[in-house]
Amino acid sequence: PLCGHILATAKADPANPIVPCGDRPWMRLQSAASAAVSSGGVLILGETHDNAVHHLLQAVVVSEFAVQGALNTTAVVFEQLRDDQQGGIDEFNNSERAGKPVTVADLKQLINWGKSGWPDLYDPLFEVLIASKHPFYAGDVSRSEIMKAAEEGDAALSAEDRARLGLDAPLGDKFDAASIKEIAEAHCGALPKEAFGGMAYAQRYRDAHLADAMLKATQSNGSAILIAGTGHARTDRGVPWYIHERAPEKKVVTVMFIEVEDGNGDGQSYVPLDPDGRPAADFLIFTPRAERGDPCEKMRKK
Repeated sequence: PLCGHILATAKADPANPIVPCGDRPWMRLQSAASAAVSSGGVLILGETHDNAVHHLLQAVVVSEFAVQGALNTTAVVFEQLRDDQQGGIDEFNNSERAGKPVTVADLKQLINWGKSGWPDLYDPLFEVLIASKHPFYAGDVSRSEIMKAAEEGDAALSAEDRARLGLDAPLGDKFDAASIKEIAEAHCGALPKEAFGGMAYAQRYRDAHLADAMLKATQSNGSAILIAGTGHARTDRGVPWYIHERAPEKKVVTVMFIEVEDGNGDGQSYVPLDPDGRPAADFLIFTPRAERGDPCEKMRKK
């Protein structure tokens, strides 16, 4: 019964208290997202990577801003694209600007998507970007940099880079512990405990780099939309945290697409919470669950 419903955890914006049609969650979401984009802020769309419905809904959101004419000043940043693929993206954009007919297949070839490890479920998003001719950027770091951060921690980056990215500001013990717990659960106990600290730092580095890409995109284009997993979308320790650290004046709206569970119709039980019990997302949109096997079984066989 939850599928298709929206849950608003955020309080109404005191600067914009009047929302059309009362306090309906959809209107709250539409109003908040439009306010963020129109003011040079960011909209974060958190997904489950292998759920095709999530990518279709992301494409709908991006298309909506195209209809409103906001895409001329709004960039889209992808977790799924690494900075070592930006050259392929630039080549694609140059072909597009030159008036050459381009397709999703052309983009994938230029960025070597087939070897990226990501599914083809992002095609609806790429099709919207091509149709609207609007800017998009790589948001993640290269795999080698992620591995280095996981192995070396702080030493993987210079003090200057840590300060620039906001990595010199501690999350706090409670948030560090929550991050490590999330990583341990996601890997089903298949990794040694001593690996978790490095993996948590690598996650911080990726969040900080994604935030950096978003801030650069807003400087170049006016506002930005992030396509990323729900872990990166968390307001308590994900990309929004680093944006607030570096640019506290920017409006940030986080939307998470959440898969429903059989027999659980309590919307509040799906809300991600920080260690102090506060919501770690502004809006949830409930969707069907993707069909998949047990990921833990696969990990334990490795």
